[in-house]
Amino acid sequence: MRTLKDELLLQGLEHALAGRQMEAVEVLRSLHALLDVRAVPEDLHYLLFATAISRRLEGAGVGPSNPYLHAALEQGPRQIDLFRLLVTHMPLASTADAVANAVLTGLLRGHGDATLLDVGIGQARQECGLLRELARAGALPRRLTLVGVEPSGPSLRQAEASVAEVAREVGASVRFVGLESPVEGLADATWEALRGVPRPLVVNAAFAMHHVADMPGGRGEARDAVLRRLCALAPKGLVLCEPHVDHHRAPVRERFRNAWNHFTRVFALLDTLDVPREDRAAIKRFFGREVDDIVGTVDEAARCERHETAPSWQDRLRRAGFVSLEAMEKVKPESVHPAVSLRRERGCVGICYQEDMLVAVLGARPAEGDG
Repeated sequence: MRTLKDELLLQGLEHALAGRQMEAVEVLRSLHALLDVRAVPEDLHYLLFATAISRRLEGAGVGPSNPYLHAALEQGPRQIDLFRLLVTHMPLASTADAVANAVLTGLLRGHGDATLLDVGIGQARQECGLLRELARAGALPRRLTLVGVEPSGPSLRQAEASVAEVAREVGASVRFVGLESPVEGLADATWEALRGVPRPLVVNAAFAMHHVADMPGGRGEARDAVLRRLCALAPKGLVLCEPHVDHHRAPVRERFRNAWNHFTRVFALLDTLDVPREDRAAIKRFFGREVDDIVGTVDEAARCERHETAPSWQDRLRRAGFVSLEAMEKVKPESVHPAVSLRRERGCVGICYQEDMLVAVLGARPAEGDG
């Protein structure tokens, strides 16, 4: 049953989509008058989505549509600090790391030379954990080449420093190669050079592929092209972590529903955890920036958070020449947070909260040979 808050939120969306800007503004103000974010945790959910609608109105050329909504969300830590809170407290992130790193450890174990190509390495948080896990398991390659693809130069430099520090800590021989570019922007010569890296080659892409955008004047979908390029490198295996929700091609109303269902489940999980109230609100604000992008961006070409479901990614992998990685059905991560559960399917491990899959970890290898 819909509540009055639900009705006002949906009315605000419909007014915004129909171009009735003033009506949308009034409805959002009425909704805001009902919200008490400090007393009712769920009210922050309405605030985040109402703010996204408000930003959509601004993108359509209307002035600041609801200053109350904006003022309520402008406070708080920087986005990078919010992200640190997220990875510290949210079991979706830690469990995705644990599952992916267990698979990667199996793929890298027992080799003298090996290469890990990491798409969207960020500041190498996951890779530092992987090095420690490889060391604990006695599975460190004698020489590991770590190729980090990352569009942010500062993040890439931090990644190199962090990897070097952990390599010294665990006694690993690691050569770091940084490629400052989005993966879809890598030059043909770079792809050709990647064919010559030490083998076996293993590929990791954690929460990065949904950012791959079609290039201006490009032919076909950039995501399919990137996956074909990766398959052509003949890796031993590829591990892909992504949110399990459709925010890519879905029309805006469907995308709004998908976002509401997904993020409110994520928020429900967060509210069960022993996390300080201020940190819970801050983490929700981090996700609120994603809601802004998914719901509030008018220019479709400008959207960044284009998530897809696990079956959609599996279809892309098959089209690119991959088949499911058998190891996914037997993977045993080091730790799984008690608030979540694992659902094993062919080529995929779903991370679930109360039976709802929220994140998918997929494994694949080229259809011909093991790389």
